[in-house]
Amino acid sequence: MFKETCEKLKNHPFESPWKQCFSFPDTETQHFRCEVEEFNVPEVFELNITNTECTKVISKCYPSQIVPSTLGAVYIEEDISSEEFKRKLLTLKESLTSVQKTSFSKSIEGIEILSTICLSQIPDLCTALQNSFSSEMTVILFINAILNFEKPLSLSIASALVKYVIYPQVFENKQSSRNLLATALNFSETYPKPIVDEVIVPCLKNTSIESLLLETLLKMVKSNIPNEYVCYCIKSILEQAIPIDNVFSILQNLVERKVYHEQNLLEALTRKIESWSSICKKSVKFTKLLISILLVYGSELDQQQITVYHDAIKINETVTKRAAENVLKKLKM
Repeated sequence: MFKETCEKLKNHPFESPWKQCFSFPDTETQHFRCEVEEFNVPEVFELNITNTECTKVISKCYPSQIVPSTLGAVYIEEDISSEEFKRKLLTLKESLTSVQKTSFSKSIEGIEILSTICLSQIPDLCTALQNSFSSEMTVILFINAILNFEKPLSLSIASALVKYVIYPQVFENKQSSRNLLATALNFSETYPKPIVDEVIVPCLKNTSIESLLLETLLKMVKSNIPNEYVCYCIKSILEQAIPIDNVFSILQNLVERKVYHEQNLLEALTRKIESWSSICKKSVKFTKLLISILLVYGSELDQQQITVYHDAIKINETVTKRAAENVLKKLKM
C-alpha cells in the first residue's frame, strides 16, 4: 500500500516537492529520506492510508519541534471512483450556482469532494471550478468552507486551488473587496506555503500592484504567515522577484519579524543586496530594507558580509544614506 501511495505522488500532475523525491525509481530508503530532508520547508506530512499510518516529520528549521499539521498536511484516502467523482463535482458546481442565485446560503453542498479526490482528478476539479464563480460572495463562501474542514486539505490540492482558483478570483481581480481579501488573509494562516508559492511571489513579479492588494500582501507577511514560513517566504522572493519598491517593502516587513533563521538566509540576503545595490542606489525603500537587515541581523554578519553592505551604502544616493551609515558604524564599533 505504501508503494502504491508513493507511485501516486510520483505521478503528481502539478509541480510539487513530492516529485523531486522520486527522481530515481530504484533509490534505496535511506537515500529517499535524505532527499526529503533537503527541503527547507518545516511541515508535517501525514499519510492516512487504509492499513498503514505513516507520519513523517520534516522540520529542518526546528528539528526537535513537531509543526502543527494544519500548516500543510497531506492526507491520502482511498481514491473515489471516476463516476462518483463526476457526480460529486456536478453537485458542487450546482451548489455554487445556486449560491449565486440566492442572497444567502449557509453551506456549499458537495464541498467535501476536495477531501476525497485523488491527485489525477485535480486538473478536472480546477477546470470545473474556474467557471463556477460569478459573484464575490460565492468565492468567500467557498474559501470559508475549506477553512472549516476538520482536516486540512493536502498540500497538492491546496496548491492547485490557490493557483487556479483563489489567485485568479481574488488577486487578479482588480475589483476585489476588503471582505474578499480578508478571507484570503485567513486562508494564508492555514495554507501558508501555497500562498507564498502561488500568490505572494507571482504578485511581486508584477511591476505595479493595486494599493488595496499591496496593503493585503503587507498584512499577510507582517502577521498572517506563520513564523515557520517566514524564512521560506524570504528565500522564495529573493529567488524569483524583481528589484522593485513593492518587493523591498514586503522583504522589509518579513525581516522585521525577527524569526529564527539559518545562516544561509543571511548569505542569500547579502548576495541579493550586492546585486541590487547599483541599480537601486536611488531607491529609498531599498535603503530601508538594507537598514532593517543591519538592525535585525547585523550582529550575526561576518566581516565579508559587512563589507558588502558598506559598499552598497557607499554608492547609495538617497536621503536615508546617512541613517544607513550610522547603523553600519555601530556594527563596526
